[in-house]
Amino acid sequence: MDFTIRGLISGGLITNYSCTSRCRHCLYHCSPNREKAYIDPETAEKCFIRVLELGCRSVHIGGGEPMLRPEHLENVLEVANQVGIGIDYVETNSSWFKDPESAIHILERLQVKGLETLLISISPFHNEFIPFSKVKGVIDAGRKTGMGLFPWINDFYKDLSIFDPNTTHTFEEFSKKFGKDYLVSTLGRYWVHMGGRAIETFRKILPGSSIRKILEDNPGSCKNQLSDTTHFHVDLFGSYIPGLCSGIGVEIEDLGKPFPKEKYPVLTTLAAFGIRGLYDMAINEYGYQPKRNLFLNKCDLCTQIRKFLVTTTSDSFKELAPFNFYSEISED
Repeated sequence: MDFTIRGLISGGLITNYSCTSRCRHCLYHCSPNREKAYIDPETAEKCFIRVLELGCRSVHIGGGEPMLRPEHLENVLEVANQVGIGIDYVETNSSWFKDPESAIHILERLQVKGLETLLISISPFHNEFIPFSKVKGVIDAGRKTGMGLFPWINDFYKDLSIFDPNTTHTFEEFSKKFGKDYLVSTLGRYWVHMGGRAIETFRKILPGSSIRKILEDNPGSCKNQLSDTTHFHVDLFGSYIPGLCSGIGVEIEDLGKPFPKEKYPVLTTLAAFGIRGLYDMAINEYGYQPKRNLFLNKCDLCTQIRKFLVTTTSDSFKELAPFNFYSEISED
């Protein structure tokens, strides 16, 4: 059964995986330890052109933290303008804020390059690493420059305002203030996909399932999830990330045609047979043995299998990329 992604609906460009934070919910395992690389203009142009060819007229820009290198972000915005693709917004955690004057200067330079809207992260996940005063500083600078602001999400503004804005605060502090179930309660207030680092975070506090139960509950393929292009991403390496399956990257040139099974054995196995197919392949062909009895969901099991394949087998799984995604995963 061929697997093809023929068109794109709505998505974004990941300019870098490096970040000042190591947020507990991060889908892409971004952190200060990740590669310091930033997308170059040539790769940005290639990605933008391919995205346009496949029907998507605008994208957002995220990371990592794209504002860590504002001069490089300016280059990306220039390329977008030249290619003719719209920029919906740029995401930021506000860690780059130093003072009002420099923040206004940076935002004005980005406005000249065509940026109209800034998504500003507001959450206890980010507040573990970034003082709320920085977030407020970016909001004020945005208002003074006339930048469109997209606070994500305002629902946490009141929670963060209770604490000292000039320092960071752990989830333990939030739980002490608002109740022991505060971390779990964020799932009803903030969109969190149970992949990436969120698996490690919520595995500790949510009930797990046995492998047998996961395989029984997920007998079909993962094709629907992998082919979902309503919130896709392409990254600084020119890779397309299918669905929300972080840690899988396909060459953007391969979109629009069937993915070769020889080049993408993991992707095509998941698309055809789902987690059962990948589990059987890992055991029968590579000697995989689970490290735990319980898993949060099928993505948790899939991630452990993929880490095993990329770190302990002699085969080269180029689709399991970037490698540093897997090196960031805590040992089970």
